[in-house]
Amino acid sequence: MSTQEQAMPRRLSDKIVLAHEQACEQDKPEVARALLQALELELSAFGGGATEHRDVDEAVAAAYARQQAAERAT
Repeated sequence: MSTQEQAMPRRLSDKIVLAHEQACEQDKPEVARALLQALELELSAFGGGATEHRDVDEAVAAAYARQQAAERAT
């Protein structure tokens, strides 16, 4: 496995969180909002339609906080 593959998270939700962070950093609120909606879909669809039982980790909580801050700033 390459170094890049090792550094890239495996879960789609983690990749969406990283993309959301980048959208916020690049001041793209519409993209960030769409990514947060995608994150919600992914977290609710985990396990083939069943609600995911994994605890919401810090990165997901930070994505919601970033989105709230971005919406207040606009």
